[in-house]
Amino acid sequence: MAEHSMIFKVPRHSYFGRVLENGSSTGLLGMLERKEVDMTGTVMTVSGQRMSVMHFSSPLFMDFQTLIYRKPGFESDLLGFVKPYTLQVWLCLASALLVVSAGTFLTQRIWSRLLYFTSADRSEGHDGTSTRQKEVQCGDIFQWIFATFVGQAMEFGVRGNLMRLATGTWMVMVLIVGIVYRSNLKAMLIAPKLRLPFDSMEELVETDIPCLVLEGSMIHQLFLSAEAGSLLYRLRKQAVVHNDIPRAMEATKMGQHATISSRLGAETAFSYFFTLSKTCPLYMTSKPFFSATSLSVGYRKGFPLRRKMDQIFRHLRDTGILGHLYERELPNATKCSRRLSLESDTRRALDLGDFFGVLCVYGGGVAVASLVLLLEILSRCRPFVPR
Repeated sequence: MAEHSMIFKVPRHSYFGRVLENGSSTGLLGMLERKEVDMTGTVMTVSGQRMSVMHFSSPLFMDFQTLIYRKPGFESDLLGFVKPYTLQVWLCLASALLVVSAGTFLTQRIWSRLLYFTSADRSEGHDGTSTRQKEVQCGDIFQWIFATFVGQAMEFGVRGNLMRLATGTWMVMVLIVGIVYRSNLKAMLIAPKLRLPFDSMEELVETDIPCLVLEGSMIHQLFLSAEAGSLLYRLRKQAVVHNDIPRAMEATKMGQHATISSRLGAETAFSYFFTLSKTCPLYMTSKPFFSATSLSVGYRKGFPLRRKMDQIFRHLRDTGILGHLYERELPNATKCSRRLSLESDTRRALDLGDFFGVLCVYGGGVAVASLVLLLEILSRCRPFVPR
């Protein structure tokens, strides 16, 4: 009975490798092409260039390329107090203030004109003569409408059933609007704000954040042959290229650069850091850059055990053993991918930054009021002329 031993070899440079212009290959591709090894000990992304120098097994996993980067901390939202409503709703409310104020003023003016000679519109003066009551001005009506809108009590003499109906309807409407605003404001202030530096490759190239491209990877091959104007071509100015994975993981965690990674590579990093520190220092963009890629084991051309190995791999895949082994080796792979959405819903204590927006509005109002007061004082002051 013949005995077979398994020997593992690691490429010195360019881990996965690529096909050079002179036809030779580097990394794993070169070792397979030169028949230094029979098969790879890791899965590789299937591509046409690689198929020219090697054979692939049946697809074992489906994968996609994504970006990972240091996850930013939660921060206060300076404009959080206006976020309960959209800009369109705020414009509609401002228009309602003006329309209701103008409509109420016109209704009041018409009512006063029509009932000018009724006793209900007259009052006794000091000399016993009948005088007309002072008409309500437009500014007074707008002040009352605005005070009701912000939930402040203000005396306003409403006369006539039509006026009572109009102002009563307005009070009911602003009551509902105010309750909805306060409820949403409370929820939005308590929910932390997470501002991601980028969430796609398109957004990354608009920043000055360096990006790591693993040397010899499929993305590196596409990166070198990218056409002018494409996303990968634009990425060249901020690209960092090497294949030192431990150094890349630590640099990505520290925010020194982003990293183009496969989903499996990203989940490996997530599981590693969560197992090490029970934290999730990285995040993965929600928009994949290169999706629907197949991962397979590579064989050298002419490998006699290719068919038998394919049968074994298909059996492991179809029975779920490969998926089970993956989950067993990376038990915390999905915790950080879910944690980004879960942490956004957690409660937190409000800090001073949550009130900066309101304080700025209040400070601006005080500054305008002080300026108006100063101008009024200066207009009333007369120069002192000595006698």
